[in-house]
Amino acid sequence: MGATFMRRQRFLFFALGLLTLWRWALLPTLELSPDEAALALAARHCGHSEAPLLVVMVQMSTAVFGGGEFGVRFFAPLMALLASLAVWRFTRGLFDPMIAGWAVVVLNVLPAFNLAAVSMTPGTALFALTAAAMLCLRMALLHAHPLHWAWFATAACVAGSVMVAPPGFALLAGVIAALGWPNRLRHHLKAPGFIVIAVLWGIAMVLNQGWRAFEVPALALAPNLFRWIMLASPMLITLLVLVGRLIVPNAELVGMRAMPLGFTLPMAALDLLYGPWDRWPDTGGAAWLLPAAIVLAHQGAVFGAMPSEQKISLRTIAIVCAALQSVFLMQSDLLRTLGVPWRFSGQLPPQAEWSRFFIADPSSFMRGWRESARLFDAALEKAPEALAMASNAQMAAELEFYGKRDARFASLAEVKKGQNVLFITDDPAAVKPPPELETRFASWELLSVARVMHAGNEVRWLKIFSCHDFRPPEF
Repeated sequence: MGATFMRRQRFLFFALGLLTLWRWALLPTLELSPDEAALALAARHCGHSEAPLLVVMVQMSTAVFGGGEFGVRFFAPLMALLASLAVWRFTRGLFDPMIAGWAVVVLNVLPAFNLAAVSMTPGTALFALTAAAMLCLRMALLHAHPLHWAWFATAACVAGSVMVAPPGFALLAGVIAALGWPNRLRHHLKAPGFIVIAVLWGIAMVLNQGWRAFEVPALALAPNLFRWIMLASPMLITLLVLVGRLIVPNAELVGMRAMPLGFTLPMAALDLLYGPWDRWPDTGGAAWLLPAAIVLAHQGAVFGAMPSEQKISLRTIAIVCAALQSVFLMQSDLLRTLGVPWRFSGQLPPQAEWSRFFIADPSSFMRGWRESARLFDAALEKAPEALAMASNAQMAAELEFYGKRDARFASLAEVKKGQNVLFITDDPAAVKPPPELETRFASWELLSVARVMHAGNEVRWLKIFSCHDFRPPEF
């Protein structure tokens, strides 16, 4: 029995290594998302970013591996691997190696985690920081010294969450709940270690965002609920709800054993209410799924009087479904290969916005940018003196990253008298430049209209306008 168990553990680590190699191989297969392109440009030009920690990591990786998709995303699979190992170490110490192994399995089949593992987004770093914070917090609680180094390590993780996704309150809320829920740990909220965590979080927040970090985002309950289903898999969400109903009143989970659930509840609540549901592939606040995976691994077999065979079957079905969903979300062309008509775009009425992930493939944000940049570069070559402008910052970042001319996109405030501008938009309804441009130029003309395709599906419409002779406003 012992030999079999050791073989399973060795196979787990071997599988994690293979999975990391596979994720590295996937990095160049998808173009950068707008947020990734903006991050890469900030790293290239040493510009400002709300995620300075990610900027530094991209600068390091691109210096070694080049400025392509692989170089920008190099650290993503590595952070996923480190998160998996931290989860294993944390869960093994809290429960046992068998539960630790299942926790790693559940984590690595989650669609949200797999998306984070192949993209360089705040969600990628938040998964790693959450795992590290949980591990360091447990180590801090095991030592009597009130200022053990593990408290400072936990504080660094919480402060790091601010430097990748301000205000980073979710991870701090998880630490507070993990310490405040069990009676025997509650006194740590007044101890020097927690004060260090709170102070460093506040300093990081003010340094990175100033007082803007205190702004409360708008609620988006319905969209986030369906985002949960997409990123966590319907089967695993169902299991988590069942497990939650069983263990919330369970007096057995006391002290440090309550930590995974303590982290899960406030982080999940904040993600449900304020999650960045429209920033694919950034999984953002979905980092709560990491402690939730530990909860599922620990209590996944507890379903009342259900026979053990049924428990195992239910667990297996849930894991297989989540794994398949992860594969299809990372490589959505597989669905089209199987004949499933999943279009990239579509005009949805506002009341149907919650269903956008089911109606249109969200990977459209990562498709067709090379072709879009090629079309815009061709227009810029015919007007070398013209400034480049885009209808939104996301498009500007993509075209600047993939463009050959290395043209910096200008804002209207940067245009000088008499200059010409090439304006590009992906609004299919646009028939002329926006009013703020139309009224400021002596004349304009529609240069080209192009439909960008991928795998036989329409990704976006591009319209390029040439605006001549800028006339600044007269005051």
